[in-house]
Amino acid sequence: MSRFILQHSDAGLRLVDRFSRQHPLHINFMDAGFSFRLKRGGGRKEMIAKAVGVKPRLQVIDCTAGLGRDSFLLASLGCDVVMFERSKVLALLLEDAISRALANEQLAEIAGRIRLVHGDAIQLLGCQTNTPQVIFIDPMFPTRKKNAQVKGEMQILQRFVGKDEDASTLVRCAMATGSKRVVLKRPIAATDDFEPSFSLKGKSSRFDIFLQ
Repeated sequence: MSRFILQHSDAGLRLVDRFSRQHPLHINFMDAGFSFRLKRGGGRKEMIAKAVGVKPRLQVIDCTAGLGRDSFLLASLGCDVVMFERSKVLALLLEDAISRALANEQLAEIAGRIRLVHGDAIQLLGCQTNTPQVIFIDPMFPTRKKNAQVKGEMQILQRFVGKDEDASTLVRCAMATGSKRVVLKRPIAATDDFEPSFSLKGKSSRFDIFLQ
């Protein structure tokens, strides 16, 4: 019996962990919590907006789409976003969520600024014909101790996709594109081989910005 299964529900596609009592993983850009995040100051006060340097029509490649929320937030601020996701299952969940957002009158314009590409970002970056304006990378963080667990949906995501063991290679590939701005999200205390131009720090994570 497979531990993880994809299910169709009235709310949309979802990923079920049969070995856990947690709610299934369901990507929904219309849920109350995320809607509040979008409306709170338009998202411009968030560190990711400052790290990316958002402006209308800014072209951003999100190399590690995951749940798609960072990309959707950037699109809500006027950026044109391309999401790379190498997990076929996550790509299907994202495709389903984007389709529902496109059918929503309030979110259709935002969702229209997002393009989803299923594939490995390391390979896809090497195929770019134009130099990306901004590249955003948010590798899967290491598993936390029990007294500092991430939210339920992220726990399922971590169990399903595992760690991003090739994150350093991805960063090097991003820099090799010649992009003027590469943004790497990391745990606040993470140590890396890369020296950023500057960093923006929060309580539990930071954004390292590399200007080339």
